Amino acid sequence: MKNHQQHYLAYIKQFAEKNKCPVWLSGSFLHGCATAFSDIDISVFCNAKKLNELIYGYGKPVYISYTQKPLGILIVIYEDGVAVDLEIIAKTDVTGDEYFHTDALAQNKYSRNEELYKAFSLRDDAFYHAARLFHRSLIKFLSGKQETGISIAGEAAAFLHDNRPIDKANYKNRITALLNTFHTLHPLPWEYLAVLYELIELLNEKSVP
Repeated sequence: MKNHQQHYLAYIKQFAEKNKCPVWLSGSFLHGCATAFSDIDISVFCNAKKLNELIYGYGKPVYISYTQKPLGILIVIYEDGVAVDLEIIAKTDVTGDEYFHTDALAQNKYSRNEELYKAFSLRDDAFYHAARLFHRSLIKFLSGKQETGISIAGEAAAFLHDNRPIDKANYKNRITALLNTFHTLHPLPWEYLAVLYELIELLNEKSVP
């Protein structure tokens, strides 16, 4: 999966420079601590047309939703497993001829676009938002943040009113059962399910990054 992440980073840098669309890299990829399962955190300052080209120009998204707090951040998951936290910028005081930035956007004055994000979400219902918990849990667990992954799996269990315990030993069985129950009650797109099941299969590997 790490090759896909590097492919995406090359894509986003080329897109920024070609379209003169400012993009800021942040999070674990900026700080050099990313794993093969890390989200790619970027901030983008462009109009709706260019944002659409940016999202769909890389490949087919299988899940697009948005964060509730704060507003203005899209969660985009692609069929190759790349996951992007995409912050949409409404205003910024950054100027110049550089378009792909590896300095922290927080150093500059900016505001998020708290309206545009809804136009790109594939669905806007509580069940679809809750479905993100499975992806978050799995990538945290696979990244070595097992306690965080278990805690997020607990949120999914609470959503399903399932109070049975989850721990490191039973994590794979429990997350699989929870996902199957969720999908039975609230059917999810098969393309998104395929990404989740692929991550579950990786839990079999003895070494976790």
